[in-house]
Amino acid sequence: MKKFLMILLSLAIIGGLIKYKYTYNKCTDINYAVQKYFTTGIFNDNKMCSISKINLSFSNGSIAVINVDGMENKSPHKKVAYNVFLEKNTKGIWKVKNVYVSKPNLNLEQ
Repeated sequence: MKKFLMILLSLAIIGGLIKYKYTYNKCTDINYAVQKYFTTGIFNDNKMCSISKINLSFSNGSIAVINVDGMENKSPHKKVAYNVFLEKNTKGIWKVKNVYVSKPNLNLEQ
């Protein structure tokens, strides 16, 4: 029984590391990094149930500003808009540095 639990625990840890590494490497794409940040996470205050528009405002290759519009995850699912500042690290992975709430675009569809 102990061997079975150890094998199961080892497989779970290896699977988790593979998933983490895969997601980490996919964050070289700026759109994937923004969607992952805004649609996942248990303790994410900026979590959205759906993203309707992602608009790149500024990028110089290492720093980017993106406008994100969509629906809030919490009921009653209001329209929200964020300005997101991202920075690329030395490995080419985009990281969210700051998120600011902006005025939502009024022509969003519900």
